[in-house]
Amino acid sequence: MALRILILTPRIPFPLKDGGAIAMNQTIEKYIDEGCVVSLLALNTSRSWVDEATLPAVYSKLKHFESVYVKTDVNPLSAFFNLFTDKSYNVERFINKQVEQRLLQLLQKETFDIIQFESIYTSPYLKTARKFSQATCVCRVHNIEHLIWQRLSEHETSFLKRKYLKLLTNRLCNYELDILKQFDLLLPISKREELYFNTEKLNRCIYLPFGIDEKNIDVRKGTYDPNSCYHIGSMDWAPNIEGVQWFLDEVWSKACHELPDITLYLAGKNMPPSLLSKENKQTDVVGEVDDFVQFSLEKNIMIVPLLAGAGIRVKILEAMSLGKTIITTSIGAEGIGAIDGVHILISDTVDSFIQNLKLCFSNPENARQMGLNAKSFVEMNFQKKKIYAEMVAQLQEIASKEPSE
Repeated sequence: MALRILILTPRIPFPLKDGGAIAMNQTIEKYIDEGCVVSLLALNTSRSWVDEATLPAVYSKLKHFESVYVKTDVNPLSAFFNLFTDKSYNVERFINKQVEQRLLQLLQKETFDIIQFESIYTSPYLKTARKFSQATCVCRVHNIEHLIWQRLSEHETSFLKRKYLKLLTNRLCNYELDILKQFDLLLPISKREELYFNTEKLNRCIYLPFGIDEKNIDVRKGTYDPNSCYHIGSMDWAPNIEGVQWFLDEVWSKACHELPDITLYLAGKNMPPSLLSKENKQTDVVGEVDDFVQFSLEKNIMIVPLLAGAGIRVKILEAMSLGKTIITTSIGAEGIGAIDGVHILISDTVDSFIQNLKLCFSNPENARQMGLNAKSFVEMNFQKKKIYAEMVAQLQEIASKEPSE
């Protein structure tokens, strides 16, 4: 019998403009492709609201789809009163009575083998799932969330803001470590998370990485601007903003003088004014682009200057599959397993970033070969079809051993 799966997402995973949406959408598509009967209950948040009329064809393949509007904007008054509690404000914003009621009604009407919670931001509904279903409850872990906030607090220069971020981090850490123990199974998106969970002995894990389709593109014959480098990512995500700001202020401001013919292109949705103001003759702030693949193919070196974050960088894997040469930080490369100097270039200091930029543009053949190495690496280790065929087989086995209604 086909595996019956209910997926809860902290937002509608569309449009496919950022790693989180792409990863969640991939899971929905591939479960369906592998013959599962999939239902989706999504929070349609104020921050990432989506008109359901614009959703792609895959949503018509769902047995049941429903979304609930949830206002998740940071409210200064609520944030202030939260200081006098021991609750995580990061998670509290996703708690909504209507979502809980819709979940309850769905569980009373349908029987599921697996209920998959996408990230800890849907975990407040675990209690309802336990009460009204015998399904195996799993959590897809995109990031170790408290590590993101920990790293952000470490880089914060304002004393008061740093103290507040540390408070948020501690509360989020306590919540995250406690709630993850309550799931039957964890599905970490990177090897780093898997190692962390095994070290902490949190729960049983099955590694579920982001999968890549082999691109039918001869990257050696493609045309691109050789005098270009680029960054692309959601610019409403704090680690992206922080990393790009650091790169512009500390790295690019110096690299420009040594690479006067090179242009940096900054792309991504919700570009903040602080970055829009940085545009000049060697910095082109493009903003949101419609086609990540086409934009990447037109450019040369990808820059991912992450100073904080966790999980896996979906855009890096996508760019590697296109044969792009990538310069990133150790944090940006986490969880991928790529080798520095073979598949990717890792730089954690200003001088190292500048040195690697100069290396790429002074020796384009070596840089190009590294991109080809990256493409081969991804095709060998992140094949989408193989990943999900194995994943569904393991979930089938787990579900068959669990009591069902």
